[in-house]
Amino acid sequence: MSSTRGALPLTLKSISSTKVEELYKQRELFETRKAEILKAANAAPDHRAKARVLLEGVTRLMGYPKDAFDEDDDIDKDVVTKQQNSLPRARESMYTNTDWQRSENINMRRFLLQTRHDASVSDEVVQEWIASLEDNLRYHTVKYEHAKFYSDLVSEWLADLEEHPGEESLDKSSFEQVGRQEMHDQRATWESLVFSPAEVDSQAVETYLDKLFNRTKLSQQALKELRERIRDFGSHLRSDTKAFDITMLKTISSSLLRSDLLTPEKISILKEFLKNDEVAQEVADVLNLRFASIDRWEWASSGIPVEMRRHLNGKYRVFMDGDLIETVLLHYIGLEWSVEFRKVFTLFLQSPAWKSNSRKIPKEVTNRRKHFIENETPESNTVDYLRKQTYEADYFMTQLPRSLDEGKRSYDDDSDAAAQPGEDRMSSIETKQSLLHLLITESIVHNQLHGEFTVVRSDFKWFGPSLPHSTILTVLRFFGVQDDWLQFFKRFLECPLKFVHDGSEAKVQVRKRGVPMSHTISEVLGESILFCMDYAVNQHANGSFLYRLHDDFWFWGMEKTCQKAWKAMSDFTAVTGLQFNEEKTGTVRLGEKKNVSENPTKAGSPLSTDEQTSDESISESGSNTGSSADDDNYIALPQGDIRWGFLKLDPEQRRFLIDQDQVDTHVEELKRQLSSCKSIFAWIQAWNSYFARFFSNFFAKPSVAIGREHIDMVISTLSRIEREVFAGSGLENGNVADYLRKVIAERFDVHNLPDGFFFFPIELGGLEIHNPFIGFLAMREDVRKTPRRIMEKVFITEEANYEMAKRKWQKGDGYSRTLRYLDGPKSFFSLEEYTAHLESTSAALYQAYMELLRVPQEVEIGRTTALSRHQMMLSRSNRRKDRISNDWANMNSYWRWATVLYYSGMVKKYGSLSAVDRALMPLGVVKVLRQGKVRWQG
Repeated sequence: MSSTRGALPLTLKSISSTKVEELYKQRELFETRKAEILKAANAAPDHRAKARVLLEGVTRLMGYPKDAFDEDDDIDKDVVTKQQNSLPRARESMYTNTDWQRSENINMRRFLLQTRHDASVSDEVVQEWIASLEDNLRYHTVKYEHAKFYSDLVSEWLADLEEHPGEESLDKSSFEQVGRQEMHDQRATWESLVFSPAEVDSQAVETYLDKLFNRTKLSQQALKELRERIRDFGSHLRSDTKAFDITMLKTISSSLLRSDLLTPEKISILKEFLKNDEVAQEVADVLNLRFASIDRWEWASSGIPVEMRRHLNGKYRVFMDGDLIETVLLHYIGLEWSVEFRKVFTLFLQSPAWKSNSRKIPKEVTNRRKHFIENETPESNTVDYLRKQTYEADYFMTQLPRSLDEGKRSYDDDSDAAAQPGEDRMSSIETKQSLLHLLITESIVHNQLHGEFTVVRSDFKWFGPSLPHSTILTVLRFFGVQDDWLQFFKRFLECPLKFVHDGSEAKVQVRKRGVPMSHTISEVLGESILFCMDYAVNQHANGSFLYRLHDDFWFWGMEKTCQKAWKAMSDFTAVTGLQFNEEKTGTVRLGEKKNVSENPTKAGSPLSTDEQTSDESISESGSNTGSSADDDNYIALPQGDIRWGFLKLDPEQRRFLIDQDQVDTHVEELKRQLSSCKSIFAWIQAWNSYFARFFSNFFAKPSVAIGREHIDMVISTLSRIEREVFAGSGLENGNVADYLRKVIAERFDVHNLPDGFFFFPIELGGLEIHNPFIGFLAMREDVRKTPRRIMEKVFITEEANYEMAKRKWQKGDGYSRTLRYLDGPKSFFSLEEYTAHLESTSAALYQAYMELLRVPQEVEIGRTTALSRHQMMLSRSNRRKDRISNDWANMNSYWRWATVLYYSGMVKKYGSLSAVDRALMPLGVVKVLRQGKVRWQG
């Protein structure tokens, strides 16, 4: 163990101890002055005199003693100043809005003067002043006690880190080592893949690619342009020997810090590099030197240390711990290639080589519509257009960044991070959830229009560790990557590895298959291969989209279309040396086949996508010539359930249901992890990560299409989880607040803590437990209409539009603008024909589709007058949306709800929304300890 592993906890402990010492001094001095004030007040001859003594004492403690005196009062200003400097003046964060508090005290001074002359001011009013001033002193004591208690909580956390420095780092909590056999089993499988070469015929891969990408002249031209851009980029990148300056270093480092590659120690070192521009420039110079000789770069022959990390889904992943400078360099190279490949792949997607997803409306049908309808719906307001735009923006090449500034994107099953402020794309978990919204929306629309809907889901078995190197290099060469870069990628892939778990005698073995975890180079290599599968599905399945998040892919539509797509994916898998993961592969049919013409307003199209010409080949001139020979060779769709997170797609109810058995397994794991936490703060980190985020995220965010039933199901399941976790705690109504209240009473002898203390943010002296019920309940009110009613409105609207167009045409308006159709039909076309292509013509369907996709808005909780008064007292310095602040309009809906729900108990206990003086608590230490995500130890 390096000496640095426990260095930061020791440093933080020193900082915390300094604040605790200052706290004790100020608390002792305050209690002395408080006792003097109360003694003098109790000795006062009457209520008015008592109020005056208390007011003078409180204003001195605030540091503004003159607020209790008139300008004409004969006071010794030097004595006042001396007293002011010797007293523990309250920080702004204790009174928060000092002007407000001082104004109240000055008013009280004026009113006391009034009582000398005005007998109408009753003793009852004066006693209210006395009670208020005594409460003020009492709240001071309570806040000092809370500051001391909070410091004890932090000390407990630091002591645990110091006691287990080898097992623990700043972004880990001290959990019991569970699942050891599971780890050994997964390691054995990983090693059997990584250290043995895959048997792949490189020539067969090249032949497959050549056939796929050279089917037509249009695809040949698109491929030619792609290769030219890749070759030019490789040459330009290789010649840029001054790639790194301070700005570039900070950009790449920012992206690297968001990945899982660096240990806490390396994170600290890299951050230190960036604090000093002179040091940063030295690092940039070293990187430029190394990049200039990249053709001679190779891994250290002594081997790169690797370790296995357990994730909440029970899987272990193998991470490398390489040299820091080398890691930054590789990250830069990977980002550069990632951005370029995303650009060229997107251009290919937008080229004529990529088949359109839109239904092909025959020219004669288009002409008839122009004859009968004056104003057609713009293409941009149709479902087919929206599908294409959504696919390109949210699901195409999702793992590759659009720019260096955007950086690497996480693909982590435990991810709980939302999109960062200013980002124009969804986070990884948001993208996964939006895919479920899209799936259910498509099932509703497709069933209404076509009478059937089939969905297929799968991923690849051990995709990262099993990727054949020969497949990778063949694909790169096919796309135009030059030999010098191919040699570099080959050296990158063939990395010597050694497990840190094996100690100093660890065996060094060279990787012969697979790509390193979390490296940006690995991402671009994997996506380059999977792009070929995206294109294969597009070509063989009527221009349909393969919705893919890395190697997790979904396909849906008519059953015949799905069969074509599955065959294309199966052929791709066979030639590239990959394998489907049978555990995650399945097919579900939502809805029965029916004669859609029975209801003309729901006909959708007289010909389904599969009944039209499928997979047209393009002639030399680019025109359609007919079907290719292999398009009728269907294969059976795979059997199995379709699952995502804790959800299982139910064909009978046509929606996702929570798999309660799977939840039960994770409840037991959560109990084990919580029981291993040695400090309150570590326990809360585990609780927030597992219960509040992991469970909630993988129950899926609601959408209008998913409906209110889903929200109620999630709320009910979360409630059950909480009850079962605390079932053995001896509490009548087991919940997280009551459990921690009991533990704190036993460990720290602190009692009567309000609920707000557990859920309020740390800046206000709270523990900041996240309450997942709030978000789901806040969305529930915005889900009012069922999907069935939304779709019914589409057909009603279209029938009304049809009647309107018919009346207009019958009046002659249609002929006045289409004289070329004088020999055309003399009667208006049927409603069935009018509604035959709704996905390409209907604005009403477009609006319904958008509404079904919509995530419900969180309800705006109302603020009470009493809360407003206390909120005004909060500091003006902290106005983040994800915090409680004095700016109600700027707070997000979660914190508005939590503030209104819990504030009364905080005010009753502490006299304000804040439980403590921020200056007296080790807030910075807590923030540092909370950085990073929990790494679950197995």
